[in-house]
Order: sequence, then C-alpha cells, then structure tokens
Amino acid sequence: MFSNKQEVKDYYDKKSSTYDNYCKQLWSNVYDLITWNLTKPYVPTNSKALVFDAAGGTGKWSIPIAKCGPRVILGDASTGMLKVAKEKINQAGLQQNIEVKECDLLKLDFEDQTFDLVFCEHALCFIKEQEMAIRELVRVLKKGCPLIISGQNRYVLSLSTLQAEGADYAFRLLSKESQFIMNNSLKVYALSPDEFKQLLEKNEIRVEKIMGKLFTMPLAISPKLTYSKKYSNEFAQQLLKIEFELSNRSDALALGGHFQAIGYKQ
Repeated sequence: MFSNKQEVKDYYDKKSSTYDNYCKQLWSNVYDLITWNLTKPYVPTNSKALVFDAAGGTGKWSIPIAKCGPRVILGDASTGMLKVAKEKINQAGLQQNIEVKECDLLKLDFEDQTFDLVFCEHALCFIKEQEMAIRELVRVLKKGCPLIISGQNRYVLSLSTLQAEGADYAFRLLSKESQFIMNNSLKVYALSPDEFKQLLEKNEIRVEKIMGKLFTMPLAISPKLTYSKKYSNEFAQQLLKIEFELSNRSDALALGGHFQAIGYKQ
C-alpha cells in the first residue's frame, strides 16, 4: 500500500483546493516546464491512442496531453484532487477527451496492455512498495509503448537537509536508514540513479534514457527564492537554460533533485 495510503489520500484531499497554487512558485514553474519539454515528444497525437495519467491529481498533465490529440484516463486516489480536475477539464472543454477515475496504483482496474502511453509524474516517491506500483503500470501498458515516470534523488534530498537538520539526519537518509518526512506529514521514498534504472529494467522496461530535473534547486538556490511566487521571468528563463542543458548530459544525472525516465515495455 501507499506510505500509509489513507494518509496520502487525506493529505491530497486537504491540499486539493490550493494545490495548483504551487505551480506559481519558482521551483514548480521551472520543474513543470522541464517536465513538459522532456515529455511532449513522446505524447501520441493519434486520436485513437489512449494515455494513462497515473496519479494525475488536478489534471495538470492530462489537459496538455489531451490537447495533443489522444484520449486520456486520469487516475488518482484523492477524491478532492479529482473534483478539481473535473472542474478544470470542463473549463477546458475536454470532458469528451479525458475520463477521470479513482484509482489505486497498486491494483489498477484495467486490462493488460490497455494504454499507448503511461505517464506517472511525482507519485512514485510517496509509494513504499515502488516495485509493485511499477509492475502494475507496466502491466497495463502495451508492448513496445513508452512509460514516462519520475523518481526523487536520494543523494540530493539527503544533502539538502544537511544544514537544517544536521549531518546525522542527512546520513540516515543517504544510507536508507530512514525516510525523508515531507512537511511533518508524508514519507518520501527516494532512490539513487542506479536503483531507479535497475527497478525499471527488472520490470520489463527497456530504458531509453533517464534525465535529471531541478539541478539548480534545492542546493544552488535559497529556500526563500525556491518557494517564492515573486521572481522575474528573465531569471526563470536563465534557470531553465541551465536546467535544459544539464538534463541532456548523462554524466550530470546524479546532480538532479528528481529523475525522469523514458523507457519502452519489452
């Protein structure tokens, strides 16, 4: 189950009405632009194609994916997030293109080989049984089709806590002796770059590439600026230039706060 499945659901139910406000923060704006830049080339444009947006929340990704042409099923465990997603989908006039469905990622209610693309963004890190979730996502993916999934980098997460929490806490995270606690609420199950790749390859995914995301945060930018909603567009564009450059360098992977893997079901 999720890292206390009910806690995760309750957390996002509570956050659902304000969740999209995070998109205005510098880190989220940069992160989202990187994510879409890395994802869009793999989104099918065929109107008969079916995409699964796993743990799709408020529809942040389902909407731009659907605008590219395919049909989308947005699945999430939080009824609050799904309620917001429905409102946004209706406002965008995409209710015929996007189906909203309450889902448990560890036990999906879909037949084998249903989807032409499975997209899972910023969800794996909250799941204790990560391999079980990946097996389910791979099961519902058609052979030869792409899985796009993100993970959180344990190296960077550990180092980012060094000053605020101390060396002992950082070391326990680094050595997997304990999990990071997000806002005194949810546990974060981070991975090393090699662990992430091995987990995917072990479960029938031929990894095409793994790219880093958020190199400039949280280590290079102060927390105050990272979470600020007041920043110049010029500065954000300068960060993006650096981010895009580093995301395309394989030897920089371990410097990214998050990973994004693109692979194909064998």
